[in-house]
Amino acid sequence: MNNSDSRSISNNSAIRWLMLVILAWGLLLALGTYLFGGNKPLFRALIVAGCTLAFLGLWTIALAMQKKSQG
Repeated sequence: MNNSDSRSISNNSAIRWLMLVILAWGLLLALGTYLFGGNKPLFRALIVAGCTLAFLGLWTIALAMQKKSQG
């Protein structure tokens, strides 16, 4: 294993951790919206959770496309 391989593994690990943190943050925001959202809290919480999941999904697709184009 050379230096670029270990750097790639480190970057992948960091990206996974960052994605997990963003997921937890988005779900926490959705929970807060549900608990303190005022009018239609479930609908608002679903919007927040859906936007978070859509963002992470698009990010995952972009990473997969980048990996596919590199080799």
